[in-house]
Amino acid sequence: MRTNFTGKVFFYCVPPDTPDNTGYPHTMICLGEGLKALGIDLYSNINYWRLSPDEEEYLFRHDPSITPQDCSIVIMNQDWFRVAKKPFPENFFDSNQKYLTVYMDSDDGCKTHSYYPEFRQFDFIFKVSYNRYFRYPANFHPWAQGLSGRMLRELDNPPSFQEKKRKLLVNFREPYKIKHSVRRLVRKEFLPRVQTVLPVNNVVDSLDNFSSEPYHYLQWSQTGRRHSPTYFKSLKDTAACACFGGFFVTPWPLDPSTQISRLLKRILSELKLKSNRIVDWDNWRFWESLAAGCVSVREDFDKYGCLLPVMPENWRHYIGVDLDNIQGTIEKIAADPEILERVGTEGRRWALEHYTPVPVALRFLETISKKHHEINLLKLELNEIHRYK
Repeated sequence: MRTNFTGKVFFYCVPPDTPDNTGYPHTMICLGEGLKALGIDLYSNINYWRLSPDEEEYLFRHDPSITPQDCSIVIMNQDWFRVAKKPFPENFFDSNQKYLTVYMDSDDGCKTHSYYPEFRQFDFIFKVSYNRYFRYPANFHPWAQGLSGRMLRELDNPPSFQEKKRKLLVNFREPYKIKHSVRRLVRKEFLPRVQTVLPVNNVVDSLDNFSSEPYHYLQWSQTGRRHSPTYFKSLKDTAACACFGGFFVTPWPLDPSTQISRLLKRILSELKLKSNRIVDWDNWRFWESLAAGCVSVREDFDKYGCLLPVMPENWRHYIGVDLDNIQGTIEKIAADPEILERVGTEGRRWALEHYTPVPVALRFLETISKKHHEINLLKLELNEIHRYK
């Protein structure tokens, strides 16, 4: 694939720490892999994301002769503030800078750093777990976790569906200390009932369960202990996976970051109540199961407002559960013995087509190009208006 973009891209990265205390900028890595595959030069404040345990080669390369001012786009994510606890780089929003500023927000919570007033200076904020029912600042754009090269390597060549175990893999961590209100409801109301058509397999890998093989150990370390070959094998060998996540929130206020909205979210959770709005719903498990040809079973995106740049179709690419009508999902699975195979196959095809690094990078560049063109046209119109006053 080709792109008309010929500039350089600069990423602000945070140095890795110990495996249990390191950031993992997944969306920046997916984007960086796609941009690199398109032949675009990537630079960074440090050498970051080692590609192999055998060589000193990095996805994001530090070159002292290349600064943000030499690049067309400059990108950072929440790790800069949440993990490194750093302020904005000096003169980051200088009025004379010519680069576009981009913030990748995949942080959890109704109010993340990107809601603070100073973040309105970013040209673009790409927001994971975007909900179409809510009102966001003008520089927000819906985004997704997506699939990285690391995931694709582990989930390549899944077995035929006939070789998979007809079970529902459930590997939510800390099963007895659930924080996500959606998962708590699923454990109580959905999992006991779905057993009649899809037996549940509760397998929870410890974060400290790592492989000593050099490549896998490197990835386990770099991802903050999120890389598990045994988990990936379980996904490939199983027919379906529970990928629910997030919190129920109230329909009002429309701004989920307000204090009253966050208070109401806490009340819903404590009272174990549900609603038709869910935040913090995106997760790696959803994308990993899709790539494994393992049916992703989760909340119905359309009902609960979950918005992706390219939307999947319920009962074609995933099984979206209406948590007010759980029996309807169970009956539909029971009535069509071949539905899991069809959804698993189509879900994998859809994910590989739209959410691997190259299509993600092309979508990113298209979004920036289109919006930047609109901004430039508006500036020209304003200049013309000012000239004739």
